[in-house]
Amino acid sequence: MSTVHLVFSRNNVFVWNADDWLKLRRDHRVLGELVGSFPKSTRQEVFLGLPLLLLPEEVTLLLEKNIACLMQYRSLGKPPTVSLSEKFEEYRNILFVQQSECLRENRRKQITSLMDKIVEGKKRKMLGLHTNKKKMRKTLDKKTQEALDNIEINTKDLLEKELAKLPKLSKNEALIQTHTAQPWFSHDDMEIVQWKYPFTSDQQVKYKVYKDLWEKGYYISSGDKFGGDFLVYPGDPIMFHSQYIVQCHYKDEEISVVELVAKCRISCHVRKTLVFATYCKEEDKVKYQSLQWAESIVLGNS
Repeated sequence: MSTVHLVFSRNNVFVWNADDWLKLRRDHRVLGELVGSFPKSTRQEVFLGLPLLLLPEEVTLLLEKNIACLMQYRSLGKPPTVSLSEKFEEYRNILFVQQSECLRENRRKQITSLMDKIVEGKKRKMLGLHTNKKKMRKTLDKKTQEALDNIEINTKDLLEKELAKLPKLSKNEALIQTHTAQPWFSHDDMEIVQWKYPFTSDQQVKYKVYKDLWEKGYYISSGDKFGGDFLVYPGDPIMFHSQYIVQCHYKDEEISVVELVAKCRISCHVRKTLVFATYCKEEDKVKYQSLQWAESIVLGNS
């Protein structure tokens, strides 16, 4: 199995390759967050694309399980070299030629499929007949029909004439491929990065909780939008809503009543279960406690 390449850039870790993104999600239940916009839909935040930004916990897990390696490209922080610029220009020229050929071939197929109608229209013009659709539906008299049938037209020459009418594609009109991975990297440009997360006690607790949930078979994403550390899904988020909002705490950490009530109300409002996860260092074990909001009803005499 090939190793997934994680790219380190400005203290963040990204996945740029589409195959690597699919492998992480489908085979390893690692979600990350898509943060790129599509070239044709830049002013929207509904559907995002590559690159994939990974949580620090996800990066640590992937490296620990030998699923991925963390790399840094030296050239990304520098202007493109003359050699790289030449490769890019050569690649664009190849794409332009391919697109021109594809456009001509598609036009050839279109004309060929309509050749019978084009030939009939040409014959009618030679006889001075109407060529609009309504007139062409009407049955011709015998003499006119015989004259029409006797006209011979070279379809091969006609095809070439029709293709000659096709305007030439200019480079400004050609499609430009936006690469999501470095297509011309060299191994000399790659540098292995030493990952140092977690390096604080808070980060250690979060990673231990994340790892434990992942090993239990859950899908996990960031819980920031609901005020938690993680959101936990029973299956791929494409098909399932998250069931739990997980909050990580130390074993002996105190939680105020106000904070407890606030988090329970939020989880109830979004129809999820609030889970407090604590890491016991002595046992090297994560323990969970779930909380749900229960409405109280006061009955009185009126």
